[in-house]
Order: sequence, then C-alpha cells, then structure tokens
Amino acid sequence: MNVKMLSEKAYEVSGLNIQNIQHQKFCVFDLETTGIQVETERIIQMGAIRMDRSGVHPEDNFCTYVKPAKPIPQEIETLTGIYNGDVENAPRLKEVYDSFLDFADGCILVTQAGYEFDLPLLERECDRQGLKMPANPCIDTKALFTYLHPEVEDIISTDFLLYYYGLDSKGIQRHDALGDSMLIGQIFREMLRELELRNIEHLEFTRPIIVKRFQLPPLIKSLQSNPHPGRFPALTRQQYNLFLSIIILLLITSALTGFVDLMTFRLVWSGHISGNGNPGLLVVFILVPLYVALLVLTGIASRYFFIEKMKDGVYSVAILLFLTIMTGVIALLAYGYYYRIFSGLGGGPDHTDSMFVRFGHIDQYTNTAFINILTYSLGLVCSMIAGYVAALITRRKHN
Repeated sequence: MNVKMLSEKAYEVSGLNIQNIQHQKFCVFDLETTGIQVETERIIQMGAIRMDRSGVHPEDNFCTYVKPAKPIPQEIETLTGIYNGDVENAPRLKEVYDSFLDFADGCILVTQAGYEFDLPLLERECDRQGLKMPANPCIDTKALFTYLHPEVEDIISTDFLLYYYGLDSKGIQRHDALGDSMLIGQIFREMLRELELRNIEHLEFTRPIIVKRFQLPPLIKSLQSNPHPGRFPALTRQQYNLFLSIIILLLITSALTGFVDLMTFRLVWSGHISGNGNPGLLVVFILVPLYVALLVLTGIASRYFFIEKMKDGVYSVAILLFLTIMTGVIALLAYGYYYRIFSGLGGGPDHTDSMFVRFGHIDQYTNTAFINILTYSLGLVCSMIAGYVAALITRRKHN
C-alpha cells in the first residue's frame, strides 16, 4: 500500500489489497498526542480494541498513557482531559510498544485519519526510539468511505461518519484513545455491512483513491469560542483516586471520633454519663495518623485543583478569599464555643450560666460533637489554603 501526500488538502492511496475481508480480525486503534503537527508532536495515550464482522468487542481492549518527551499544552489538556499529572509517571513508548504489537498481532489495523496523522506520527516516534513499525495491513476509514462513496465531497471526519451512519456517541468519551477506538469500530462495522451488501469480498484499491485531508482550525481559536474553557474538565484517574481516598478517610476518621466519644462518655440506661477515657485513648493512636493523612491528601487535592483547573486569576483569588473568610469564621466560632464551655467549669454540673451545654452536664456528647465538627472544618479549610499556596509556588517556578 502506498500513501502519497499531494498537498495540504489531499492525499492519494493506492495498492491496498485485503482478501476475504469479512473473515478477517481487526484491531481498531487511536493515538492521543501533544498536538496536531506530525513532525513535532508526541504520543500521550494509545488505545485499541479488537473486532470482527459481528462488531466491536469492548472487553477485548488495550489502553495506556505514554510519557511524552515534551509537556502537554494547556489547550490539549482541555481538549483531551489528559493532564501532565496523568502522564508524569506513565511508561515511555518503548516500554509499552511491544504490548501493543502483541495485541494487534494477526489483525488488520483500522484507524480514522491514520494515513495522514497516526501512522506518520507513529513512524517518527519509532525512528526516534529505534522501534519497528507494525507490519499489519492498515485500513483508514476515511479512505474506505471515499472508496465506497466517491460522490461525497465533504471532508470525512469522525463526526461526519457518525452522522452519516446514524450512530450515537453518547456515553463514550471523545478525544480519548480507547473511546475514539470504540467509535471508529462502530463506523467500520457499518462499512463492512456496505461491502457485504455490494458483494465485495476482497478490498482492492485497483486505482488511486484521492482523499481530502482534515482541516482543523488552531486550537486556541476554537477555545476562544468558549469564554471559560476547561474550568471544570473531567477528573483524571489520579485525581479521582485522590478524592475517593479523601472521602474514605473522612468517613473513617469521623466514625473513629464518634467511637472515642462513646467510650469516653459512656451513656447508661439511667440517663447519666459515666466517664472513662482509657479505652478511647487506644483508638486515638489510630485516629491521629489517619486524620493527619486526611489533611495532607486534602492539601494535595487542593493543589491539583488550583494548578489544573483555576486558570482564571480573578476566579482563583475569589476562591482563596472565600477560604480565608471561612477560616476566620470557623476559628471565631470555635473560640467562642470553647470559651463558653470551659468558662464555668468550676461551678459544677448544675451551673447554667452558658447558653451552651457544659462539661459535666447530661448532654455532654452533643457538646463534644460540636467541638469535633469545628475542629474538622478548621483543619480541612487550612489544608485547602496550604494547597493553594503550594500550587502558587509551583506555577511561579514553571513560569
């Protein structure tokens, strides 16, 4: 098979020959990269999925982030939802490439716009790292559609093909290597049906096929149409795991705190409270390190939030101002509450000079619950502010 670039608007394909196409196995693949320039961009994600004439097999897939040799630009982060933090500890292409070749072994490769982008870019990456290009035959759905419908003059984009075949992309993440591979697979399944209806058993480009190249506007211009691009993009896997850990730690530490209170002020059926703090102290040794871990993870999550999401300086300052005011309000409430509780301790359990229930009173458990809520809130807000400061320092270093 030969692919010849005729100009910036078209290329020519010839020599494709696949026998018994309805009986072949296919590997649909897609690459996400740092940009749209084949000569300079790097791979950040590889996705692939196997299929045959019966359709796509979602469970039979391959997907991995790839650590690129250059940072991911902000506009690509916004477009793909793949952030520099996601690929920071990802394997290099050389480490996962053999796994991709093994996954595609014995299959016909299928791609969308691969003749003009994915394959040339992959070839450059292979040249840089001393890797071999896949020996598999490759079908580009753009070229195949042009072969089937030479009368269509549109540029054959993924969105065009989805509309043409009446396919729904809801529930599938776009600009994600695995998600796009699934969509390309669904499109290719429709093309296989067309070939079958036309009784085409062997796919042969006996004459050159002229295919229009994709024409993408600059990403910066497309983002300007949205006044707030990427303010709240989808969470990355790393951030999702981080926030999930915070929720789990919050639930565990809250439960342990209540357990300490119950053991320290044990309620009895007569309506009185018997105090014994010794069992509660044993739980504190577990509670304290867990609470410290909760504060640390909250600070890290706040740092991620400000670095990746808060690109608008005014918006970022507003959030910081809100957190600062919250810290002041909670600290003031805590001070006032603690003062009113402890100020009259010497008066005995029947002393009622405070509007709050004091130590020694029958409702002491309610008292300690309020103290815990204020302490937890103050600690978490302070951790968020620490995360903001860390994000500010990091951004200044990068700039």
